[in-house]
Amino acid sequence: MGWALALVFAALFANIVILPRTPLDQRAMLRLVHDSLGVTLAVLAAVRLWWFARDPAPRPPPGLPPASFAFNRAILVALCLVFTVTGVIGFVYAWGEGREVVLFGITLPHLVARSEAVRIPMGYLHSTLAFYYLMLFGIWLAWGLFQHLRHRAGLLRLLPGRRV
Repeated sequence: MGWALALVFAALFANIVILPRTPLDQRAMLRLVHDSLGVTLAVLAAVRLWWFARDPAPRPPPGLPPASFAFNRAILVALCLVFTVTGVIGFVYAWGEGREVVLFGITLPHLVARSEAVRIPMGYLHSTLAFYYLMLFGIWLAWGLFQHLRHRAGLLRLLPGRRV
């Protein structure tokens, strides 16, 4: 799960960087990739949130203070929550825009009518949450690097798998 979340996030991040820099008439394939990666990330993050709620918190690695470990975990929970919510809002935004949502070649039925009253606020919220999760990711990564350098906690434990 940790590797899957990390790889999907990295691919989606690359897509997010490339998408606005591409001429409008050349964005169709990038949007298909964006939709599929976004939903994949949202589903993986939702599963990870369920694991956070279901499983007891693991013990911190030897030498890592429990409060430091808990802080890094709290940031990760917030990050997964934002990924999940952003994915749902992305659907509403795309449908409000009147755009087809295609996931891995399967066109989903519109569940929201095309509407400027839906498109505009959902578009702003989707973009705002994207900036927010980039900020959270930066804090989470910086804190994890600090933990590794200060307490020799290990870098692979940062991947959001079961042991985090």
